[in-house]
Amino acid sequence: MERTAVPWSRHGRILLASAIAGLAGCGENPAEQTRRAREAELLAAEAAFAINLRDWPRAEQTLARATELDPGRADLWLSLGSTRVRAGRTTEAREAYLKALRGFERAADAAAAKTDPVPTLEQIRVLALLGRMPEARALAAELPRRFAGHPRARAFTEAGGVAKLAADPAFREIALAAGAR
Repeated sequence: MERTAVPWSRHGRILLASAIAGLAGCGENPAEQTRRAREAELLAAEAAFAINLRDWPRAEQTLARATELDPGRADLWLSLGSTRVRAGRTTEAREAYLKALRGFERAADAAAAKTDPVPTLEQIRVLALLGRMPEARALAAELPRRFAGHPRARAFTEAGGVAKLAADPAFREIALAAGAR
């Protein structure tokens, strides 16, 4: 079959280039990404100050803005969720915890995390915060096999793992009720 050249108008080429750029994830330039990440970090520091003052509305507002700027930061979503629990906004807290869980799952799946148990430990923590204790325990049971000999994984397991985490009063303060999925 013979190929024929299809003439592209200038408008058509621009649309095609825009579509390809959008599919390739070339939306934001690196300098803008860096600026947004820095601003999110400053907002996280401001939120930490508000949390220390127990100013939940200010902390929530600041963390919400930080997650808008850097939505890939699972730690920001986790902080936003715990702040929302403290403010009595459990539905919104659950949404933030779920976004944190997805972020930590992505981090745990990354090649670098195959030897670092921290993203998996954070997954366990968020699962427990969501009241999904069987899933948290099952993931914790995999730690010795997946991270054999790693000091942080061993310390978590030897310290009592999920049971000790769930018994901590600070943890219970920010955990959602197990039955309120």
